[in-house]
Amino acid sequence: MEMLVELSAGIDVPQQHLVEGRTRALPEPVALAAPGERPLARIHSSSEAPADAYVAVRYRNYWFWIDDRDLASKRAFTFLRIFSSIAETGAVPQVPIITIPAN
Repeated sequence: MEMLVELSAGIDVPQQHLVEGRTRALPEPVALAAPGERPLARIHSSSEAPADAYVAVRYRNYWFWIDDRDLASKRAFTFLRIFSSIAETGAVPQVPIITIPAN
């Protein structure tokens, strides 16, 4: 969960989502952050489909993507995908069993 929180710091949030209260903006623009304070990945957004994306997804009428020329963001996203696949065991989780005593 912490990795997802860290990655979310680099999302270019659409203004409409801010106005509608769907999320909140970063405290300062990512481009102005000091090198050690930059997010792990830069995720762009636009109402238009991206031209040169490494990965892209459409959500609530906006496109969110990682630029194919952004090596650091591609590396972070790829690591997250690999880590997620390793964590996925494929086993069905056990459902809690509740026993009710009967007299």
